[in-house]
Parts: sequence; structure tokens; C-alpha cells
Amino acid sequence: MFYNAQHVNKFITGDIDELVYFAEARNSLQFEMLLSEIHVADINCHESITDLVLVTGPSSSGKTTFSNLLAGKLRNDGYNCTVISLDNYYHDRDHLLEEALKAGKTPKDKMDIDFECIEAFNTERFKLDMNSFIAGNPVRMPVYDFNTGKSLESDKVLTPTEKDMIIVEGIQSLNPLLIEGIDFHRVFRVYICPFDYYQGSFHGESLTVNPKQIRFMRRAIRDSIHRNSPLSLTISMWDGVREGEEKYIKPMKQYADFFFNSSFEYEIAYLKYKILPLYEELSDKDKLKFSRILAPEKLAPFIPVGKLNLPADSIFREFYME
Repeated sequence: MFYNAQHVNKFITGDIDELVYFAEARNSLQFEMLLSEIHVADINCHESITDLVLVTGPSSSGKTTFSNLLAGKLRNDGYNCTVISLDNYYHDRDHLLEEALKAGKTPKDKMDIDFECIEAFNTERFKLDMNSFIAGNPVRMPVYDFNTGKSLESDKVLTPTEKDMIIVEGIQSLNPLLIEGIDFHRVFRVYICPFDYYQGSFHGESLTVNPKQIRFMRRAIRDSIHRNSPLSLTISMWDGVREGEEKYIKPMKQYADFFFNSSFEYEIAYLKYKILPLYEELSDKDKLKFSRILAPEKLAPFIPVGKLNLPADSIFREFYME
């Protein structure tokens, strides 16, 4: 879908709350469609069930917030629902370094490792945990300490019930190798991403902001506030992020059962309001790098907005800071 600047600006100068309402309503409808598919799959099952929802998508698509919101909706429907971040199933960093050396690679340091490939994850541990859970046994979850690069045992214990739903979100969640040999009752694969474009004209020139540029702004704004990470760092990392997406995430689209569009018509106005001050603080060198990702003039057709009245369950709250 293409959102037109003239249409967006009409609401911004009029009733921005109405634009938020319609955008969030479209989002809620997608949740209803997904929940309906899950209900249809389970309605005639009279035995104990363990369903699985696998969630993936590129950076700053809203995977984590989506997964937690979906869990809440499923709990309201009577499921014992647990969200698992696949990141907690990383192999120890020392193990990954050792495996890289065995493969003839020479990492410069412990961070010079491919953390996005399926081999970086302890899929055997994941399969053992899930099969044990399906068999009716309580399972203690691992937690990954990113400071030390080690997998630890957490205090979180999964206890099976009559109607369980596991939601797994992460880069490799849709990779068939992850759940090979696990006998879930039903598996739902969700690919989430903002898919929509924003168009406008400025000084007679037609300008377009694409979904990748939307995600870049989302990430830069979120990281600058929640992770105290400067825009210059997001810029320096972006090529690597995009390379990993093309290599590991985009190919997983073929396995998706459900595509969730996490675009919001109103967000372009807020993202412009937040990103341009960060841009102005950059050095001339970093401004040039920024412009290669997103030319600032592409935002010119849109009126900026700094405050939005978002519902409590909006996915966009992950990127919204007053």
C-alpha cells in the first residue's frame, strides 16, 4: 500500500487521533484474522494440545511487541501462553569461536562471529526442551548473558497444561531445521514487517520513503533513547543489518503462513519529528552516510508530529517516546 502525504497531512492539520484510530483498527483486524486461524485449527481437538507460533521479520518490524501482544490475546482465549526469545538459545560465544576456527575461519575477536546463522543457535537444546514439554514434563528455560557470552539456566520454568501455546520469536524462527523432529499439534509461521510506502511531492519532485527506510528510522530512534546508542552507531551498523536480513530473514518468507503488516499510516509524521534533530547533530561525514540510507529531503512532504495518543496495545509503542 502507498500512503499519500496529502492525505496524511490532512489528518495532521485536522484530527490526528482519527488517523491513529483507523491505522490501529487495520492492525487489530490482522490480529483477529490470525486468532481466527488458530481457533479453527484447535476447535475440534479434544486432547491436550501444544501449539507453536513462530515469528520472524527484519530489524525494527515489531517482532517482540507483536509476540507479547499475541500472547496476551491467546491467554484471554484460554491458552497457557509463553513467549520464548530464540536469542536465549545461543551457543556460548567460546563454542562459536571454536567452531569458526575448526571451519578454517580466523575471527579477529570473539565478536567477529556470524551470530545470525542457524548454527549459532543451540537447536539440539531447543528440540530437547520442546519435546520434553510436549511429553508433559516441566522445562527450565535457558537465558543468554550477552555480557559474558554464556548460556545460563534461568528461573523460568514451563509447566505443561491442557492447552499450551509457545511463541518463539527470532531471526531463525522460521528455519525448518529449528523444529525438525518436534511433534507440535499445530505450527503457525508469522512473518512480520512494515510493508507500506509513503509518497509525496516537494518542489515538483515525486518522493518515496520505502519500508526499509521506515525501519531504519524506527531503529535509530528506539536505540537512541532505550539503548543510549547514537545515530552514528546505527548508521555504521545498518549495512551489516541489511546484509543479514537478505541472507537469513528474507529467504524465510517462503515458509510463512501469515504475513503481518506492521505499517502505520501516521508513523511517518512522528518519525520525521524525531529523526531530523538527530540528523542535525551528526558530523558532515555521518550526514553523508545517513543520506545514502535515507535522503532527508524525502521527508519534506510530511508535516511532523511529536505527540500521538496511541492505544496501550499498539505495536508502534516499541518505537514511540514522548
